[in-house]
Amino acid sequence: MKGRCNVTALIVAVVLFVLTAGGLCAAEPDMPEITGAVWMKTSQQEKLAFLVGAGSVVAIEHHIDLKEADDPSKFTEGWVLAFKDKKWAEIVDKIDAYFTANPDKADKLVMDVVWNELILPTMAAKEAKP
Repeated sequence: MKGRCNVTALIVAVVLFVLTAGGLCAAEPDMPEITGAVWMKTSQQEKLAFLVGAGSVVAIEHHIDLKEADDPSKFTEGWVLAFKDKKWAEIVDKIDAYFTANPDKADKLVMDVVWNELILPTMAAKEAKP
């Protein structure tokens, strides 16, 4: 009888977990892609949080690359090079300036701007130096 109670409790726990998890997933709102249009409507704190989150992921990947990768990611290397001496607010200002100067590119992804307008030019300038 004791074993039967344990099995019943386990089944009830699993059913409750599945029902709860399904409800949480269904209640989650759709996340928009972070385009210039979304970025320019976002508060300064949210922009900073976005960049800190992205920067944290890049930092973890960069440290893994340094230890394990034969060919490290150009993106992570470029991020470190471009932003190592920058404050988060400076990066926000550069992204804001891009979208302000290019209102017709409001559908462009923020990370595309980060790569093409901030990281690649920094990498190119480094390569051009003797």
